[in-house]
Amino acid sequence: MNIRKLILIFATIFIVGNFASAQENLPLATHNNIIKDPEIPPIFAGGTGEMNNFIVNTLKYPQQAIDEDIQGLVVYTFVVEKDGTLSSFDIIHRTHPVLDAEALRILEAMPPWRPARNNGQIVRSSSFVPMYFRYNPNAVAGGAPAYDMTKRNTDILSQPIYTIVDRMPEFATGTADMADFIGRVLRYPRTALQEGIEGRVLTAFIVGCNGAISNIEVVSPELSELHEEAIRLVSVMPRWTPGVRAGQAVNVRVLLPIDFVIDEEPIPTGN
Repeated sequence: MNIRKLILIFATIFIVGNFASAQENLPLATHNNIIKDPEIPPIFAGGTGEMNNFIVNTLKYPQQAIDEDIQGLVVYTFVVEKDGTLSSFDIIHRTHPVLDAEALRILEAMPPWRPARNNGQIVRSSSFVPMYFRYNPNAVAGGAPAYDMTKRNTDILSQPIYTIVDRMPEFATGTADMADFIGRVLRYPRTALQEGIEGRVLTAFIVGCNGAISNIEVVSPELSELHEEAIRLVSVMPRWTPGVRAGQAVNVRVLLPIDFVIDEEPIPTGN
């Protein structure tokens, strides 16, 4: 589905707090109480702008909602655990079952958040995300600018970019969590499913000294049907832990293979 035909009006209320303080190596609280008003609230890694990008690029507007012109506000509350994972989802504002389910699917696909801080400890805390769904079939490129999935950043290209450093960049919460993230967020292209196309796509991108991902590209020419999805998948990843050279965070070009494996029967083409 053409992303330009989807307008997701995303509203959220957060007290962002101080990101620098949130980066401190604080101990986990020994209690499991849910703190409703922590000193530093939980937040999507990278901030609300990155969360908005994630939602827009993860959204699959339900066909029933398109056919029946269903739209409206969906609000879920949830708990951000000490490791940043989300749990205990509770819907507090419903619109229609198909949109309620899509909002929950997006939330469940999110990578770990930055957990809350309170009294010098990492604690469990509650939060919420409101999403307003509106489908606009007449949206055109002249409206809101399309999200650039490659995240091209010309400024960083004029800076030193390394390929091998003392400590290479990594997914912020580790390789296992990255594999889980890919499994939850990957959307197998329908044409590739129909034709039984699978294999490995090699992506390349820059992890900046602040952990932000940019300049995403596919470097393997094969499996062109899977390239766009591979780029989209990398584009919605949260910030990585940056690479380190001589004790300093630096820009590093990273290669990441993404495996596309069909674990179901091919979708009928309808011919």
